[in-house]
Amino acid sequence: MKRLLDLFGVLVLVLLLSAFDERGAEQTVVRARAGLDDVWTRLSPRGQPPVSSLPTEAVDNGLRGQFAAVDERSPWTLLMADGAELDIAGLGRMQTRPLRIADASEPPLAALRLPAGHQVELREIVALDPAPGGQALCPEYPARYLALASRGDRLELAAFADPPEGEARPCSRLSFRLP
Repeated sequence: MKRLLDLFGVLVLVLLLSAFDERGAEQTVVRARAGLDDVWTRLSPRGQPPVSSLPTEAVDNGLRGQFAAVDERSPWTLLMADGAELDIAGLGRMQTRPLRIADASEPPLAALRLPAGHQVELREIVALDPAPGGQALCPEYPARYLALASRGDRLELAAFADPPEGEARPCSRLSFRLP
């Protein structure tokens, strides 16, 4: 039993340390669960299946709500967000996943003109269901990454065709009013 409690203590520490990277935390939970299932199997009486209360999957509790474009002339007038799923009127529905939290002073994010130290959430676009007759965020190549940041009463969104690192520049910038 002491081994199980020691293992649980290490698990909690690892989860706390990896909480900054959601994908890493999810992988850690899966590996820890497999390890705990193995320990539980060895400690429990035969014939009883292992039962674990650890989560089996991380939940993306990102952006939620309806956001209207600041510029009414924008081809993308409305953003409906539900966690990892973003639906932009005039573009379509996209599925995203967290990439990392960045600092606004990083070179590719300077285009957002946010103060240094401001946090920017970077997300990877994993699927896009385009709206009929919709306009793409990037004119030449499909947008693969998004940068999201709040500034006052606005949500700033920048789309990138290439990973937002080094010399990458956003191919479009959108601004929405926070509800």
